[in-house]
Amino acid sequence: MNSKIIFIVAFLAIVSGIYGVVDILFLTTEKVEDETLIQAEPQARYVTLWRAKQSIMKGESLTASMVQREQVLLNDALVLGIKQDVTLDFQSSTLINTPVKTGELVFVEYQTSKDQPGYLDLLIVDGMTLYPLTISSKNLISGYIKPGDNIDIMAISSPKTNLSNTTNELEIFEGVTASLLLTKVRVMSVNTNDADVINPQMSSDANSELTIVIEVKPDDLGRLALAQRTMYLEIVRSQTYQQPPYADVSDIVPHYNGVVELRGQANASFEGIL
Repeated sequence: MNSKIIFIVAFLAIVSGIYGVVDILFLTTEKVEDETLIQAEPQARYVTLWRAKQSIMKGESLTASMVQREQVLLNDALVLGIKQDVTLDFQSSTLINTPVKTGELVFVEYQTSKDQPGYLDLLIVDGMTLYPLTISSKNLISGYIKPGDNIDIMAISSPKTNLSNTTNELEIFEGVTASLLLTKVRVMSVNTNDADVINPQMSSDANSELTIVIEVKPDDLGRLALAQRTMYLEIVRSQTYQQPPYADVSDIVPHYNGVVELRGQANASFEGIL
């Protein structure tokens, strides 16, 4: 009797052990299969796009506030012909080369940097042209006039002396006048490397010159070309004037009238001729 009980107990133990081993093997196999499925399933890949939040004009520089960042699945991006993230340039010197409507995607190809062909054309307003103007820098303050500012061009002229060369000195003041040549002219570039906030741009001999690039109407090119070769030119930031600025020598030299008096023998000789 005892041997039968021992046999039954041993048999049940063996069966239980076999069941446990099988169960462990089954669980292990199931876990390996699950991990294989997880590894085999590809992870979703996203691509960064940018969409315009407002209309962007040709020639504008792009700011982060103008666009909205979007993340789309790579498969959806491939439909649009996009294979990787779109990286835009938000530098103020980089310009949009094509109009973009609100809601449209903005691509790198829509931007032109200053070292790329066609950049100057984007800077110029339609119907305008660029002109390099050389002026005296004696009365300029470094950094006061910057690209994008509007300026007024003041011309000092003399009917008897060419004042285009800053080294020329006036000996005859008759007919010398100062007046505005052009107003509200946009500055495109200032050729200066000075970094001080206030620093007169002048050499030791006080005869330094500065070349700036301005945007003007084509009709003004003749006046500018002639003025630059005959007059002394200075620029100031555009102002509001009560009346057009104009001055002649009599405004600064008391009792000056520009009339030469004939006295003494010279006067008598002149009367004798009459």
